[in-house]
Amino acid sequence: MLKGRKFIIILLLGITGLVLLSSVSVPIQFSSKAKVPYSLDRTMDQFRSTEQLAKWFLQKSDEDKVEVISSKPGTIEMEVETEEMSREYSIHISADPANRKHCIVDLSVYRTIWKRWFDPDPTDELMVASLKELEAFTNDTQRFYGYAINKEQITDSCYLFMTAHVTDSTKAMVTKQLFDSLTHYIQIKEQDWHGRRIFYEQPGDSAQLNIFTGTVVTCSLPTSAALGIGQKKLPSGKQQLTAVYEGPYKDIHLVYKAMDQYRKDYSLVGLMLPFEDFLSPGYGYAPDELVRIKVCYPILQ
Repeated sequence: MLKGRKFIIILLLGITGLVLLSSVSVPIQFSSKAKVPYSLDRTMDQFRSTEQLAKWFLQKSDEDKVEVISSKPGTIEMEVETEEMSREYSIHISADPANRKHCIVDLSVYRTIWKRWFDPDPTDELMVASLKELEAFTNDTQRFYGYAINKEQITDSCYLFMTAHVTDSTKAMVTKQLFDSLTHYIQIKEQDWHGRRIFYEQPGDSAQLNIFTGTVVTCSLPTSAALGIGQKKLPSGKQQLTAVYEGPYKDIHLVYKAMDQYRKDYSLVGLMLPFEDFLSPGYGYAPDELVRIKVCYPILQ
């Protein structure tokens, strides 16, 4: 009986020693993945563009450095350097099987169990943490585009509108005049109006702009060709991209730019021109006036 116990103890010690030896000497593949909601080319841009790379790659100190050594479709070779050491990494990017328009970013390294879990290289830790940050960054429209961009259903249908040709210097004044005319017309017709004001502009001839002012009303409200008041219909039930802008009115073009990039990134087709849904009181805003406006971009699904 005693000999049997000694054999079992020796066997267990031998197995333990073998496991410990393997944990410090036998490399095993470890993998970290990030899900990115963009195409292959757009996902690779997050590595190839130094501006984009700086937005998500975590540098814990000024000594940490990252550099893309080479890139080809589906593969990125990187060098990561910390105060303690420098290593090179190969990153593979492929279509997500669950959504072919999205990508999986895969980092695989060969390390011993001891090095990976008990004494990890600082560059390994930096790469793994940065991939998690890449997933968080690309899945947050506020961070990625600068504005929280959402998809909403269009609920309004009809609105009265007036248009005019203006210059930059007369845009605010004429916009106010048009909205005042529309409001006065609705009051004359004794129609209920909830104050919804819609606006968009297009480049015109020379230095002119074509502006469009609209008020959401019931579809039964008659128009007036003599007063230049017409009716248009929004595609009720269709989808639209929306983003709320808060800041000086002169900078609202930044939201348009961000939403158009979102549309391109997701291969969406615009159904009509984007427009502004005024959330701030008033209209005919001055360039430096602080406003709150929802920018809407109807799209085809």
